[in-house]
Amino acid sequence: MTDVGRTCPACHVAVATDARFCPSCGQRLEGEREEGQVAYAQTPARLFGVLSPPSAFVLACVLLGGALVALMSGSPVLGILLLAFAAAAFVLFYDAAEHDPDGPLARRTLDVVGRVSDWTRFAWGSADAWGSAGRHAVGVHRELRALRRERREVQFALGGAAYHRDDARAASLRARLGEIDDAIGARERERADTFARARTRVEEERVAVRETQVRPPDDADGQADAHG
Repeated sequence: MTDVGRTCPACHVAVATDARFCPSCGQRLEGEREEGQVAYAQTPARLFGVLSPPSAFVLACVLLGGALVALMSGSPVLGILLLAFAAAAFVLFYDAAEHDPDGPLARRTLDVVGRVSDWTRFAWGSADAWGSAGRHAVGVHRELRALRRERREVQFALGGAAYHRDDARAASLRARLGEIDDAIGARERERADTFARARTRVEEERVAVRETQVRPPDDADGQADAHG
């Protein structure tokens, strides 16, 4: 008979010292463990005191359905109470999904919540960018309106100075007209730059929340060959 000197690390059945595979489960034994080496088995983490994501989701849906039935049947107090419990159950479901994200329902929920959160931040950032640009543009528009009004007055005064052949006053008015034109040009460029910065910020935030597309290596090689 063959001497029995060790056990299978998978099923713990006694096996022969010269065996390469476990006769019970087929586990490979050759080079499995050296002398004095300790084998560790990692067990999956278990959550205590937390409902599983599917259970919490079902509970939330049941409470929500009960709240709708109560509201339609003319029991607003009971309906509002059940709605509060349903909201708490959905919060519990999301917390359970964060603690145990391996299930398909938990992964899908976390993915959807993450995408909604990203697009909410994008919408908020876009609104803030365009709102700031709009407020600044309103101020610039007021300055432009005042400058254009002053320009008309200076032009009218320049015509009077030219009619009366007041060369000194005409020269002064022409200089002021040039200053006003420069100020108008600067304000118009400032307004255009403000909206350009807002568009750039919105585009950067859109790129940040856009889902990354992974291209297979074969497609990249094919495109490289096509360009080559």
